[in-house]
Amino acid sequence: MNFFLTLFSKYKCLIHTAIGHQDYVRAAYKLEAHGIRFRTRIHSHALRHLGGDMGMLPQEDHKQYDIYVAKEDEHQAHLAIHSR
Repeated sequence: MNFFLTLFSKYKCLIHTAIGHQDYVRAAYKLEAHGIRFRTRIHSHALRHLGGDMGMLPQEDHKQYDIYVAKEDEHQAHLAIHSR
């Protein structure tokens, strides 16, 4: 999160880091199903050589999704993420 967003946001507890869109959707669905509000920060680790960032080569999804919740929701969020 950028400095001001981090400073003024109530979503400060990093509860899960997902690698790839499928893992992120799975975690986000669990949080939404339990009524937990969250924010996500996305980091892209795309290949920058051999045309990897121009779509010339097929790429795996290597985006990193950091999911943040409010401090008061931290415990419930962990329970939701690790539920089946």
